Amino acid sequence: MSLIKNAVVAGAVVYGVILLIEAARHPSFALTAIATALILAAVGVLFGSKDEHRLKTTEMALLWATVSLFLLYGLLKVGGVL
Repeated sequence: MSLIKNAVVAGAVVYGVILLIEAARHPSFALTAIATALILAAVGVLFGSKDEHRLKTTEMALLWATVSLFLLYGLLKVGGVL
């Protein structure tokens, strides 16, 4: 496994543990923390995959989703909704 894949998987594990600790400390945050930890686990498993085509396709989809969400946030902020 490459160094980048190892770093992504390790980062997902660390953030997952942090989310679960915060969920235990703040029960109102528990549902969000568990959902986010599950998403991070799925990303960690994806990056551990050997299928390079699926990995690249998923990376591009996540990249465009992130860009779209930043654009939506900017538009909502400028429009006075947020």
